[in-house]
Amino acid sequence: MMPVKKLVLRTAAGLVGTLLAFAATATAATASPTTGPDLAAAATAAHSAEATKLLGKAAQRPGSAAAKSTAKLAIQQDVIPVYALSADFVRTGAGDVGTLWYVATPATKGTDKLTVFTAPDQAGAWHPVNVATGNTEATMAAAARGAKLLTEPQLGAWYAVTGSTLRALNPEATKAIGSAPIALSAYRQQVSDRYEDKQAGSTYAKNGTAGGYDVAASTTQEDTPGAWLILAAGTAVALALGAVTLITRRRRTA
Repeated sequence: MMPVKKLVLRTAAGLVGTLLAFAATATAATASPTTGPDLAAAATAAHSAEATKLLGKAAQRPGSAAAKSTAKLAIQQDVIPVYALSADFVRTGAGDVGTLWYVATPATKGTDKLTVFTAPDQAGAWHPVNVATGNTEATMAAAARGAKLLTEPQLGAWYAVTGSTLRALNPEATKAIGSAPIALSAYRQQVSDRYEDKQAGSTYAKNGTAGGYDVAASTTQEDTPGAWLILAAGTAVALALGAVTLITRRRRTA
């Protein structure tokens, strides 16, 4: 049987026609602009038997200290909405800067830190869809201090959004926008310039790259400990397309 990590990469490589992870977020999850995501439903999904099974598999990955640990799996109560850069915002500046991508819930098993991602399906029912090592989302949410948590997955950058202002939360974000907060209008100009040549039909798309990450080149790095990612069966195509970006992000920030 093909290793899970290799299967994830092969699956993502075969899902052609998507250039940027933010292009997939338009259908990855939906949330009312007034009420936001259903965090109670997200929490229930994060504590479901399916989530526990996925977390258990992640804890047993090769090289994990938890694989030999007798400690019980502990899933925290935190629910952290994660928004990804919106394609509409990049193209036209219209709408919100980010679209809900998933909701993250931290978990631990012994000294191992894990995160389960949940998202709604097309009918609105929430499910666990990914498990990754580390606690990146919890760390970034703490730094955001209650602001909306936005990621630009193509760069591995994390930002805090407050009103019409954007603030960098990690080195990748600081490299992109600087250390001082900037207006969303200025950020929109940056991302428009950054992704102008990566729209549908571009050479970038035809080369099969996703989010600035070459899928073909990624297979040589798939055994990186921080790159472990499990995709739940039946995950929406849009979330599966984000797998390579998430793997890259874990290497950069976890």
